[in-house]
Amino acid sequence: MAENNRWKKKIFSMLLCEAKGVRSWRQFAADCDISYVQMRKLALGTQENPPRPKLIRKVASHAFGEIDLEDLMFAAGIHTADSMSLRESAETTESPIDKYRSLPLKERKTVDKFIEFLLSTSEKEQQSDK
Repeated sequence: MAENNRWKKKIFSMLLCEAKGVRSWRQFAADCDISYVQMRKLALGTQENPPRPKLIRKVASHAFGEIDLEDLMFAAGIHTADSMSLRESAETTESPIDKYRSLPLKERKTVDKFIEFLLSTSEKEQQSDK
């Protein structure tokens, strides 16, 4: 219960607005891979409980501007020292496929094209070796 007293809805809402940039709320929610409804609740300051660190990391990784993980964690009532250890643990446990899935659709298509390019180059090299 004491943790909710540190939950600064208004500050979190302002940070989200800045992190969204020129995107629509729907697009920002899709980029972050969270529901539009939850994004709007956070943006309007109507969500009673602070978001969990996993959601905050998703938002921070897709934020525009100067918004970073520590800013969002602070607004959610999580100490900076806690957020540093959370970020480090997320970096060590997140697999490449999870990172791929966290990308917006446009960036995933770019990765897919790059992989196709690498595969075609590899096939050409194998054929020339024969």
